[in-house]
Amino acid sequence: MDKIQYNEKKQERREKKRKEKRSIEAEEVIFIFEKVLEEWKTIKIFNTLIQKNPNSFIDKKKVETISKGNCKIFPSELSEERYKYYCEIREKVYSYWSSKKDKLHL
Repeated sequence: MDKIQYNEKKQERREKKRKEKRSIEAEEVIFIFEKVLEEWKTIKIFNTLIQKNPNSFIDKKKVETISKGNCKIFPSELSEERYKYYCEIREKVYSYWSSKKDKLHL
């Protein structure tokens, strides 16, 4: 196995591991980001996700973590257009929280 193949396999293993650890779908992550920008409370986001999909493995703590923008989605999980949207909305979430943080320190 050469270096390139090794790195590809390593990347695949990492993606698989991180997707399993995240335990929710990429579209649910995007939904959380959208609702954060609409200024929904995390408990409301959580309740809405559970109502939409009662079999979801998400918990309140995970929603709180993801709502801060701390969630990696891989390009292989979404269409190219949807992945670009995810990247844009993730940046907006980061900006949203940093502006909120700045207001608290004033």
